[in-house]
Amino acid sequence: MKNPKNIAFYAPIKPPDHPIPSGDRLIAANIVTALKLAGHTVNLASRNISYSKRSSLDILKERKNGAIAEADRIISKYANGPTKTRPDLWITYHPYCKAPDWIGPKVSSALNIPYLTIEAARTAQGVGDEWEPWRKEAQAGIKLADRHLCFKPTDRAYLGELLGSDENLMDIPAFLDTPNIGIARPASLPSHWNSHTPVLVTAGMMRKGKKDRNFFMLAEVLSGIIGDSWNLVVIGGGPEEDAIQAAFSSVPDERIHWCGQIEHAEVLKWMAAGDIFVWPGWKEPIGMVYLEAQLQGLPVIAQRSMGVPLVVQDQKTGMLSPEDDLEAMRANLKALLGDSHLRQSMSSKARANVLNNHGLERAADRINECISDL
Repeated sequence: MKNPKNIAFYAPIKPPDHPIPSGDRLIAANIVTALKLAGHTVNLASRNISYSKRSSLDILKERKNGAIAEADRIISKYANGPTKTRPDLWITYHPYCKAPDWIGPKVSSALNIPYLTIEAARTAQGVGDEWEPWRKEAQAGIKLADRHLCFKPTDRAYLGELLGSDENLMDIPAFLDTPNIGIARPASLPSHWNSHTPVLVTAGMMRKGKKDRNFFMLAEVLSGIIGDSWNLVVIGGGPEEDAIQAAFSSVPDERIHWCGQIEHAEVLKWMAAGDIFVWPGWKEPIGMVYLEAQLQGLPVIAQRSMGVPLVVQDQKTGMLSPEDDLEAMRANLKALLGDSHLRQSMSSKARANVLNNHGLERAADRINECISDL
C-alpha cells in the first residue's frame, strides 16, 4: 500500500453495526471490510440516521437540523483533537432522496478533504412527487462530491445526467465478504421431507412495499405448480408475516417450513441445504441475497429487474424472466425443477461466479484503484 488513508465512513440509511439486518447494512459493512483489506484505516464517522419512510416536510426539517448539528460536532471533534486522527477522505454510502447526506459535504469542506460517495442514487419516484424536496436536498449534497463509485449502470446514468459529466464516475462490482461467509454447513431439513425432493429456498424481510409484493408474486408462481415435486423453506420475519403466510395457503403445510427471522449464519445454513433459490427480485436495487445464495451453490430463479442481472448470469447461474411476467418465472422454475443435471451445472457456476467476480479481494483492489489518487 503506497498511499494508505485515514477514512471517515458514513451510511445515512443505517450504520454498518445497526442491530436490524438489511441489504444496506450488509453492503455498508462489506465496504468497510474491503477498505481495511486494501490497507486503509476506517472510522465510523457518525451513526446519525437521515433515512425516513415518510416524506413529511416536518421530518425533513428535523432530519436536516439534526444532521447539521452532528456535522458541527464532528468538525469540532477533529479541530480540537490530534492531527493524526483527522481523516484524509470522507466516504458516504448510499445517499438518495430518502436518506440525504448533510454531514459529509459540510465536514469535508471544513476539513478541506475529498468527499466521495458510493451508490449515490435516485429512486423510482418521478419529478414533482411527494419526495421532491427530499430529492433536492440529496442532490445538493451529491453535487458536492469529488467522486462517485457506482454499482449499477442506472446509477451511473443518473449521476451523469445530474452532474452533466461522467468524468468523476467509476464502476465497482457488487461484492460479498466471501472469506468470512465461506461455505456453510447445511441445516437439517424437516424429517418428513423426502431427500430426493428438490428444496426451494426464499428469503426476505416481511414488511410492506417491495418486500411483501415479492412474497405475493412468489406465492402466485408456486400456486401454479403445486402438482410438481418440491418443498419450500421461507426465511424472514416482520410485521406482514401473517399476511404473507396467508398468501401461501395453497402450499400444503407439510411442504413448507417457516424459519422466521434468524441470524445470518443460520440463513446461510438453510441456503446450503437447498437446491434452488427463488425470489422474484421485483425492483431489487442490487440483491445481495442472490450473491449469498450462489456462494452456497444455489442456482437462482428471479426476474430481470433492476440490479438482479448484475449478480445473476442468466442461463448460467440461474434463469431470469421479464419483470412482472409470472408465467415466464413459473416456466423457468418448472424447467429447473425437472432437470437435476442443469441444477448441478448451474450450482457450480453460481459459486464460481461469486468467487471470481464478486469476492472481497477483487472489490478491495477496485475500490483502492478508485480512491488512490484522491
